Amino acid sequence: MIQFLLNQELRSEHALDPNLTVLNYLREHLAKSGTKEGCASGDCGACTVVVGELHTDDQGAEQIRYRSLNSCLTFVSSLHGKQLISVEDLKHQGQLHSVQQAMVECHGSQCGFCTPGFVMSLFALQKNSDAPDSQKAHEALAGNLCRCTGYRPILAAAEQACCNKPQDQFDSRQADTIARLKAIAPTQT
Repeated sequence: MIQFLLNQELRSEHALDPNLTVLNYLREHLAKSGTKEGCASGDCGACTVVVGELHTDDQGAEQIRYRSLNSCLTFVSSLHGKQLISVEDLKHQGQLHSVQQAMVECHGSQCGFCTPGFVMSLFALQKNSDAPDSQKAHEALAGNLCRCTGYRPILAAAEQACCNKPQDQFDSRQADTIARLKAIAPTQT
């Protein structure tokens, strides 16, 4: 059995194909088509999602560490005890998330195919960095390719979203999410 949080929804999966990728799980089992398949080899970043994992900081406090990953290469079984966040989970109460809004305001999207992947990489950057510099932004976006827009407006969106990051629904639910992740944490590998 695999248990994980899909945003805030507890998912328990008992009979999945062990070779099922997170990308195909989202698109085919959940009809969440925001995550795109571009290259199917982890090179383009169109399939980027974010995983939240429990992490103990230097002071011993438990926090959630967010990391972006290529869903086309990741098996669903690796989600056990973690939180999966897809691009559809960012919008809250009819409002775009601040990274989505920054992409709009900075004109960081043209055809839109790569945009969900960039948004998720920016989301992970925003969550994990207090004051990201341009080097951190370049590093966070290194796994995402865009063939239409160019990178200048996307980097401007990164700066806008990460330098003035407002509280979001993930911040307000952090204590509850930590408790829920502890409850489903694997006891053995």
